[in-house]
Amino acid sequence: MRKVPFFLYNFKEEDLQGIAETILHYSVIGRNQCGVTHDDSVEILEKRATEVTGIKHAIAVSSEISALLVALQSLGIKRNHRVICSVYCHPFVPECIRYFDAEPLFVDIDPMTLAMIPEKCEELLANKDSERIKAVIISHIGGTLANMKPFYAIKEKYQIGLIEDASHAIGLKDDQGRSIGVDPCVDFVITSHFLGQKNKLFRAGMIFANDDELAQKCFTLRYHSKVRERSNNGLFYDVVDMSLDHTMTTTSSKMALCLANNLEENKKRRLEIAKMYRNGLEGVKGIVLPKHFPTNIYTLFIIRLLKSRDKISAMLNDAGIETALHFIPINLLSYYKQKFSLKALQFPNALKVYQEVLSLPIYAGMSDEDVQYVVDTLKAVLKKELD
Repeated sequence: MRKVPFFLYNFKEEDLQGIAETILHYSVIGRNQCGVTHDDSVEILEKRATEVTGIKHAIAVSSEISALLVALQSLGIKRNHRVICSVYCHPFVPECIRYFDAEPLFVDIDPMTLAMIPEKCEELLANKDSERIKAVIISHIGGTLANMKPFYAIKEKYQIGLIEDASHAIGLKDDQGRSIGVDPCVDFVITSHFLGQKNKLFRAGMIFANDDELAQKCFTLRYHSKVRERSNNGLFYDVVDMSLDHTMTTTSSKMALCLANNLEENKKRRLEIAKMYRNGLEGVKGIVLPKHFPTNIYTLFIIRLLKSRDKISAMLNDAGIETALHFIPINLLSYYKQKFSLKALQFPNALKVYQEVLSLPIYAGMSDEDVQYVVDTLKAVLKKELD
């Protein structure tokens, strides 16, 4: 039986040497080895990120969680503040809001793009208690671009912070070919290298900002808010705020840099795989394919199954094909449901989407044979289940 994992990183053979040299440089076994080189891969990664995106500042951090925590703290989010986010996103988004003892306000989604509906967002801001709302977080789900123009207008009208969550959309560009976050209206964009498996090989997040002052806050907050004196080789330091260690490890930065150098190549391959899925599954009974937009980069390939989603997922798993669920609406998760008295039917679009979605494997290292096996197996499973 063929095995198709849900996600694998697309490292190349030549990447391994650079990663090994980094490990040797920081270990005893590399101490006396000739030819072991070292460079500051964190700074190189940050420089590479600004060059690729055109955004002024890139701050490397340990994960997408650290990126959002630092971004929210830089915006001054505190207890009793409120932050608007999608009800259909990864749970780390509201978790980070709750870290500051702030309250997440959830908004339903557009069933096609899976992005937060701006009109629903503005309804919350028009409420008489809106002065407590300090920021809005827009998630680009699975490499599908959310329409940001209405949110730019909302930010200007209500003078709130604006964060774009691209944790599942690294390398996403708008319909003009510009990297998301280039517009000065955006305070922060947070990204991560897609971590599609429970056992993480490495963690790497990034904060992008155009504003000098906000970027400097992020740099300060990145490591316990320590500020070192210039004298005595930085021996003495001060702590100017409360923070944690959000720094990216050297090995993680080296791995992230290897993937960043292949970003466009990997994106191109995912587009090829998505096309194969579309050609192979178009018109198949019981399945709805994701709507294609010219900006899509397909970090996820999310299909909709009109019947028996859970059973079909189990049958695919039995055939060696791993699938995933993106996402369970936040209002159905016990903590948020109980803490904020949320109802199951409160966000109807998200509920309907959740009952049907299933994410198929899609990553640059998939072979054509892997893709064809997924297509053929899914078609056979659907025929067996629906006929």
